Formats: sequence, C-alpha cells, structure tokens
Amino acid sequence: MASEIRIGDRGFARAPSLHRFRQASANQADFIVRVGWTAFSLIDPDGTDFDLIAHLGQLPAGMAPHEVRVQARLGRQEPMLPLRLILQRKAPQASEAARKKLLAAASRKQTALDPRSLIAAEFAMLGTSLPPEGYPAEDLLNVYRLRWQIELAFKRLKSLLGIDQIPTRTERASRSWLTAHLIMALFCDDISQEFLDSSP
Repeated sequence: MASEIRIGDRGFARAPSLHRFRQASANQADFIVRVGWTAFSLIDPDGTDFDLIAHLGQLPAGMAPHEVRVQARLGRQEPMLPLRLILQRKAPQASEAARKKLLAAASRKQTALDPRSLIAAEFAMLGTSLPPEGYPAEDLLNVYRLRWQIELAFKRLKSLLGIDQIPTRTERASRSWLTAHLIMALFCDDISQEFLDSSP
C-alpha cells in the first residue's frame, strides 16, 4: 500500500521479499527491518563488495548512530535493492549480554562460533528504504524500539492470558473471545500500574 511503512524483525530482512514489497507499491511503500550481519550480500554504490564486519570494526567507540548507503544483491540479472544501513553501537552491558548469549548457544549446539558474530553483537543494525531527509537515524532507531515493546506486549498476552489459543471456530465467537481477553488485558495493565505507582 502506498505511503505504508512496515517494520519487521530479522526474519523479514531478505532482499527478494523486500524488493517484491517495494515493487508492489511502485516504490511508494517503505520498510524498516532489523538486520543480521549475514542477511544480505552487499555492494557499494560503485559496484564493489561491501564488507559489513570490516566496516563495523572501523567505527568509533561513541554511541552516535552511523549510516551508510549500500545495495543488496537479488540474484543474477536482477536489479539491486538500495539500502540505507543504520548502525548503532550498543551499550557495553547489552553488548556483553549478546556475546554471552551467542557463546552459550554455540556451546549448547557444540558448534564453532564465527568470530564475526561477536563483532556484530556489539551493534543494533537496521536496514531501511526511507531517505535521510525527514527520517533521521535516531528517529528510526526509536521507532524500532517501540516495535519491540509491542512485540513484548504480545508475548505477555500469549504467556499470561493464552490469547494465541483461541478455542472457537466461528468468526463471531472468535471476536467475542478475543474482545473479552483484550478487556481483561487492559484491566490487568491498569492494576499493575497501580502496584507500580504504590510504595514498596
């Protein structure tokens, strides 16, 4: 849909699907996706290979967002997908937690961890089709953080209220069941805020 901006996690960071999404809207709809370091095969606008890990290793230690314009390969004889990469170094505690998680997963699976993953773990990385004009990097990072809060809210609805386990079979009954559970979720949120506002 024209003027739409879709926000997705790393599972949506695939050049062919993002290209199809853009094509379907005649390049009028845009995306913001979280990017893993292996998600795309990247090249510079001049056609040379872009080494994302090497680029990350050259970034200064500060916390200011950094961005770079690249293109993602789609396949032979296919056009390139223009990308604006936004790179934000994580806080030291977040970086350390991400590295520990990677090392623990590799140990559990008994596989060798690619050292490039440890470098990438220090950064939050977004890919977007939005231009810098009117869409500064800091704003896009904040928007993505908001998406994560929404994701956490849905996870709470699933784990605490079982909202993903609809027992009904008709549309009318399903709507009634979901509405009742959403009302209950709002009550729970109000009650929890009262507890948080009160003294320990």
